[in-house]
Amino acid sequence: MKRIIILAVTLMALSCSKDNPYRISPEELLNNPLKAAKTTIVTKGPDATEAVASYSNVAVYKQSEFEGQSWFIASSGGRMVYDMFVLSFYFDSIDNMKVGKTLKPNRFMFSFVASSDSNATTYEYEGKITLADKGDDYVILYFDNVHLSCSLGDYLTNGYLYCPLHEKFEVSE
Repeated sequence: MKRIIILAVTLMALSCSKDNPYRISPEELLNNPLKAAKTTIVTKGPDATEAVASYSNVAVYKQSEFEGQSWFIASSGGRMVYDMFVLSFYFDSIDNMKVGKTLKPNRFMFSFVASSDSNATTYEYEGKITLADKGDDYVILYFDNVHLSCSLGDYLTNGYLYCPLHEKFEVSE
């Protein structure tokens, strides 16, 4: 009888861990690159184009210059003005976040670093960013219809983004 109870409790515990529909491991993400975050770009203007880009340089820092806040920073690594962008935001300490929780970003910025247009930056977004998984040295975020818009176009990010996790950003001289 004890074995049946232990088995039942074990099965319940395992099923509870699957309550997060966004959860994914680094191995699952590596084995299924179609789940990796991609940004669909639709440029504005008479020569509007559509393209797909991804973030090539990504990091999450446990500590930031703001007390109790972690920092996310990513850049596209693009070569053209319309696909060379940076996304940065702060959120409640990653150490205190549970997998499956939605991030509530603040000090949010999406900007085109190669543009001379001051309107090529936005501080607003629509959509949801969820903590899909975390470990000692990584974080996986799930971008669910994260829409950004500025003078250069509309940008929609969907999918999982693997982020190396660092203690604190250090400026090297």
